[in-house]
Amino acid sequence: MEYTDTPSPPSMLLSNDEHCIVVDTEGGIVRLHPQRLNSIDPTRHPFPGKITEATIVGANLLVATWVERELSLARIAAIDLRDPLVDGPELLDLRSAAENGRLNSFQVSGSIWSHVLDAEPLAICSMDGDIVFATHHRGVYRVAPDATELWRLKLLEWESLSNLPDGDVIVQLIASNGSLWAFSLGGGWAEIDSSDGSIIRMGVNKFKSTVLDVWHGESQWLFSLSENRMARWLPGEGLLDVVNVGGPIQAAIWDSGRWLITGWREDITWGGRNGTNPDFSSRSNIGIHIQITEEGNFLVLDNMGKWSNFSINLLT
Repeated sequence: MEYTDTPSPPSMLLSNDEHCIVVDTEGGIVRLHPQRLNSIDPTRHPFPGKITEATIVGANLLVATWVERELSLARIAAIDLRDPLVDGPELLDLRSAAENGRLNSFQVSGSIWSHVLDAEPLAICSMDGDIVFATHHRGVYRVAPDATELWRLKLLEWESLSNLPDGDVIVQLIASNGSLWAFSLGGGWAEIDSSDGSIIRMGVNKFKSTVLDVWHGESQWLFSLSENRMARWLPGEGLLDVVNVGGPIQAAIWDSGRWLITGWREDITWGGRNGTNPDFSSRSNIGIHIQITEEGNFLVLDNMGKWSNFSINLLT
């Protein structure tokens, strides 16, 4: 089956049973058909600036953060995906508002709620129908779908990372097995009680690289690292494997006891029959997302907006 290119270069794709949403590199949002993967609405820009973090909460709520660095502003907002997406203010409008001291009067258009953030958003995830997000030098927050704050956790700090610039900065939040997990740039990790935000345990993985992204699969974690490296951590077995890759890995999913990974002009499998040795296959562009079709096939969306099959034969 042939799949249509996305209307503009994508930066992320979010999907559930009802919705498939592409966020492009300029902060545009476009709906795709969940099965055919073609665009079904025009691209919309509810707010100027790039969307840095996003997640789908429940069945129909898109929660995202918008950052416009030129004007040092950030927003978090929730959009009901059952409603049409709409365009919002232009950057020129924001510049004019800034000159008149009215910058915070503009919010994300078409949202059911929208709030000013006084610090840069770092990570976001959905947890049991709620939203959890972190901001720079402020902490971690859990809020209900209507934006009611449920709890907040002050800035996470790891003593062994105190001499590493930005070592405590959160890069990923993941809900897993009833807990919230936070991961930092310097390799710090924390398991957090999802009910009240209290810390269950903390530690540091010494990668000798910075952490760029993290994924979870059954009893293990996969890390995208700087300096063209990736790592696999099995805390229950005390195992930490670090291997070289062609460039930063961009997306990964856990399937049938192995990782399927895409990134810098290569697809990778790790685990399964091959154990600790990854398998590599080259691709022409940078993979940014892996999508499972209704037929159980694996498609890669690349940075040019093109779809292609995952390039490693998964039956061998």
